[in-house]
Amino acid sequence: MNRILSIKKSEDIVKEFKNIGVTSGGIVSMSQKVNSIALKLKDIRIGAANIIKQDMLSIGGDAAVSRGVVDGKVDRSDVIILGNLHKIKLLLKKLSHQDIFEIPQICKSIARLIQIETDIKKKQIKARGHILPLNRTLIMGILNVSPDSFYDGGKYTTLYSALTQIEKMVEQGADIIDIGGQSTRPYSQKISSEEEVSRVMPVIEKAISKFDIPISIDTYKSEVARTALQTGIHIVNDISALRFDKNMASNIAKFPDVPVILMHIKGTPQNMQDNPIYDDVIEEILEYLNESIKIARDAGIKDENIIIDPGIGFGKRVKDNVKIIQKISEFRCLDKPILLGCSNKSFIGKILDTEKEQRLEGTLAANAFAILNGVNIIRVHEVAEHKKISQMIDYLIKE
Repeated sequence: MNRILSIKKSEDIVKEFKNIGVTSGGIVSMSQKVNSIALKLKDIRIGAANIIKQDMLSIGGDAAVSRGVVDGKVDRSDVIILGNLHKIKLLLKKLSHQDIFEIPQICKSIARLIQIETDIKKKQIKARGHILPLNRTLIMGILNVSPDSFYDGGKYTTLYSALTQIEKMVEQGADIIDIGGQSTRPYSQKISSEEEVSRVMPVIEKAISKFDIPISIDTYKSEVARTALQTGIHIVNDISALRFDKNMASNIAKFPDVPVILMHIKGTPQNMQDNPIYDDVIEEILEYLNESIKIARDAGIKDENIIIDPGIGFGKRVKDNVKIIQKISEFRCLDKPILLGCSNKSFIGKILDTEKEQRLEGTLAANAFAILNGVNIIRVHEVAEHKKISQMIDYLIKE
């Protein structure tokens, strides 16, 4: 995927240079030129790569390419463009006069990436009559009605306790309530669609009638989603990004005003933590989510109804979860609202050496960092605390 890289430390860009095969001298020289934007283009023909590099040098920027581009030993190379926004726009102007290789397509891709950076705050999510603006952080409150969820399993298994918790979260400022009846914690046991429906539907029916707030169903089973959709559910949250059940996408597409959340998972809840390994965790998640977006489109789900979630804790090591949060801004290249669900998860406990009941501060810190770097929705257990930090961060960014 073409994307704007998130470069927080000098070693980040050095690693990126090494990944695409830049010479050691080039790494030293170009590391000093990183300011504002590092834009990565994937699999560019050697002729186009050379044009981009020469044009960037001519305007005071630079572009990193594989060492094989210079001596003609490779046919294609990734390209990392280095410069501020002004230089990127100058590059586009220079490239616009070229119609060889894939330069016109590259220009469109660069222009789209720059546009995405400025457009997301102007967008909104529409969910069956509810409008959720993206010019502020949205809070999704978690309600697990399963007996074995990792954090609050068994606390909200009665209709009264579930509705009481929803009312509390609504009063605290939740924008969405996400209801799930199947635990997806590591090594959890899969239940039948019938059992899941019996757990969630009484709560969903009452919640839709009682509260003026979008209600989401957290399920990867099409039968559960279909039942919830027919009852009036506003959003479908699928941890498999439409992969586990072949009928999920078509079922959602029948409801053109219902958004879907596509989450990355490596494996299944039953085996996802059995030594998950990535060569490049960001690249692999981007490719996975991009493919699921295509699945959604092919089924008839509208682009504006798609939300993405990189899947913290779902087939990830501690270092993978950390890298996802550090690089969360890179997921903006998919041009979809980004949801992050890291609430009280085990990687926070491992970093801070705390049990699940003592992870609030770590969760707040991770979500605050994510909001500052472009996350649109945070999925949380503790709504009140997250509402306050998100309001403060939104205010500081806006002002």
